[in-house]
Amino acid sequence: MSAAVNKGVFLALDAGVRESGWAVFGVESNPVTGVVKTGPRRRLDAHGRVSLLLEHLDRVAERWRPQSVVHSLPSGIRWQMQALELLERSLAQWSEKRRVPLYGYTAQEVRAAIAGHPNATGDQLGYAVMLRLGLIGQSKTTHEWEALAVGHYHLCQGPSGS
Repeated sequence: MSAAVNKGVFLALDAGVRESGWAVFGVESNPVTGVVKTGPRRRLDAHGRVSLLLEHLDRVAERWRPQSVVHSLPSGIRWQMQALELLERSLAQWSEKRRVPLYGYTAQEVRAAIAGHPNATGDQLGYAVMLRLGLIGQSKTTHEWEALAVGHYHLCQGPSGS
């Protein structure tokens, strides 16, 4: 993996069905992370889930003012195709409204670069991220580890013009 470059403050996302992980890079010595929980699947439709995610992202963006946003492209697991399209379209509109570039990476390319193979398990990816970022012993959700992974991938491999 290439050496990390300074990309300023950026927000990394991993959107999930019941929760979405986020990580803000460039604000402290270690990225700041959090989770957006939308509750049981039956209570909200895709529009409701995406709306909650965007409301939370507004608060995160207000606090840290990211200069770009990176995310793990939705893979389709447990999401209907229309919901995936809604999520992608909504993230693009959200970043455009905030005038910050949006970069997307597949889970396979992130996992291959971080954990050594494209089909690494969540535990393998989490451990690899812990090692790379010096976060051994920290407790995070799977979605936070995924957000940290996509953020670290962007920092090391992504476009240099953020």
